[in-house]
Amino acid sequence: MIELRDLDSLETVLVEVVEAGANEVKGVEFDVRTKRELRAEARAAAVAAAREKAVLYAEAAGAQLGPVVHIKDVDDGQVQSYRAHGGHDDGGGEGDLTPGKVTVSAGVVLGFSLIGG
Repeated sequence: MIELRDLDSLETVLVEVVEAGANEVKGVEFDVRTKRELRAEARAAAVAAAREKAVLYAEAAGAQLGPVVHIKDVDDGQVQSYRAHGGHDDGGGEGDLTPGKVTVSAGVVLGFSLIGG
């Protein structure tokens, strides 16, 4: 495994590794160092969004939202991607492994009690 922090050198390193005798690359993964902090922000946003939806559903049912009775983390993991140079995925040419984006996401299922209705 090779870890690079200078992503601009990725293709150069891969070429050098092949020239040194490597005959198989099992994959290229992109990640972020601040994933823990980003995941915490995403989880807080997921809880806020779930609460907002629950309020709408409760009001539509003629009830008020009560306290949380259940929380379940829905961990989608991360989506890793790369884009081709110039935005074309033609499989050839300089820049084929240019970093794209790393998406850090979170989901939650909240159960609330209802008051009234």
